[in-house]
Amino acid sequence: MSGQLHTRLLSLVLVLIGLGIFAHKAINHNYPLVPDQTRTVWNLEVYIEFAADNRPVRVEAFLPARSEIRDVREEQFYSGPFGLRIIRTAENRNRKAIWTYRYPEGPKVLRYRTSLIEENRQTPLPAELYEQTERIDLPFESNLERQAFIVWLSNLRRQSADEESLVELTLQEIFSANLSDEVAALIPPLPGYLGRLELARQVLQSQGVPARVANGVYLDDARRRADTTSWLEYHVADRDRRYFPSGNPTRFFPIWYGTEELVEADGTSELSTQISLQPLRLAASSMVLDAADNNDVFLRLFTFDGLPLTTQLVYRVLLTIPVGILLLVFLRQFVGLQTLGTFMPVLIGIAFRETALLTGLILFIVLITLGLAMRFYLERLKLLLVPRLAVVLTFIVLCMAGITIFMADSGQRIGLSISLFPMVILTMTIERMSIVWEEYSPSEAIKQGLGSLAVASVAYLAMSNPNVEYLMFNFPELLLVIMGLCLMMGRYMGMRLSEISRFRHAAEKNVDP
Repeated sequence: MSGQLHTRLLSLVLVLIGLGIFAHKAINHNYPLVPDQTRTVWNLEVYIEFAADNRPVRVEAFLPARSEIRDVREEQFYSGPFGLRIIRTAENRNRKAIWTYRYPEGPKVLRYRTSLIEENRQTPLPAELYEQTERIDLPFESNLERQAFIVWLSNLRRQSADEESLVELTLQEIFSANLSDEVAALIPPLPGYLGRLELARQVLQSQGVPARVANGVYLDDARRRADTTSWLEYHVADRDRRYFPSGNPTRFFPIWYGTEELVEADGTSELSTQISLQPLRLAASSMVLDAADNNDVFLRLFTFDGLPLTTQLVYRVLLTIPVGILLLVFLRQFVGLQTLGTFMPVLIGIAFRETALLTGLILFIVLITLGLAMRFYLERLKLLLVPRLAVVLTFIVLCMAGITIFMADSGQRIGLSISLFPMVILTMTIERMSIVWEEYSPSEAIKQGLGSLAVASVAYLAMSNPNVEYLMFNFPELLLVIMGLCLMMGRYMGMRLSEISRFRHAAEKNVDP
């Protein structure tokens, strides 16, 4: 069998296998082909890491609370040798996971994962909140605090017309930038906005307004490290309300209620807690569940759903790289664009994900220009290759730091992302461009540099496209299709588009009589 026939058959087999699995998932299991933002399921993972020193350990972590309007789905616990109990507190309806172990030693990891449905400002509060209608007394620690509260509340009631305006005035004064002496004396010593929120809850409940402090996460995007935040939920004038002291989220999810920490541990050291979030379409999640019941081998092999969320977020980027490489092969084989290095333009395109396209192009041109100037200066010193590259790399770091400081001092945030630009890629690009400059010509070096920027820009636009990212992550079998297409293009020996103008005159001479 000839090499050309072998290549064609192999590429055809790869393409057919990849498209066959793709069609199987899309047709037989109704797997969505485009990302849908209207119906979203969020995967939430709490990752707890600590060190144990051969003494009894007890770790408590809040779990998403259940209610008549919320169903926590697909809960999974990774406990290792630890014992696990789940309790529900009667005071605020919280749920807690309690891990215990007698004499653990060394680094330990506990993990909790679930799928949840997002909430928004129109999501109704549970009826259990309305049951908290009894007026409560504030826990004053001194007569001074009691007198401050009486004076402050008297002013609020005098300035308000009803419960709704009373609540608005209360929140306005508690979260004002300039606190009055009375409010400052009443705020509990809690971190962040938590003390003000707790004071607002106490004041509202003392006036018969049901209220509670909610703690959770904002669901704005996939995150490897999501921060927990707190807000106030209350019911006044027959309406459910939420007050967010930080930000203005459109989607969020409360995990627990009250002023306690998310995770508390005894007998541990170096405690670290990480929350990861990832949005998934509801139809895609249902498909994965059905596939697990049916033992579909293709769905079990070609899916990343079982991996930790932090790993999934990494693969969301990695799986788009072959798309950029496919475009690179096409532009080099059929268009004839010349680039600096083989896959260097794709790596530059990945860097553009951090700097944005226009900013990345400007930074790339500036740094390459400065680096080339330093490279030509070092040529006079007759340095060896490795020391010369080390000097150029250090110079690039200095230039990046200078640009970052300059942009930060001028009040622009564009320069802050330059630190993520790959230093080694820039250094090798400068070295390669200088070699082409010396061995061929400056015009050839500039042409290859512009070709690299063109390929990097196209690769960036493809790899940062949400539809491409969604398809490659949810249909990794498309990698087989890309392999097959690269094999097909690898056998192309014909004329490139950039060569048509070069051979046009020769073709005209051949046809002249």
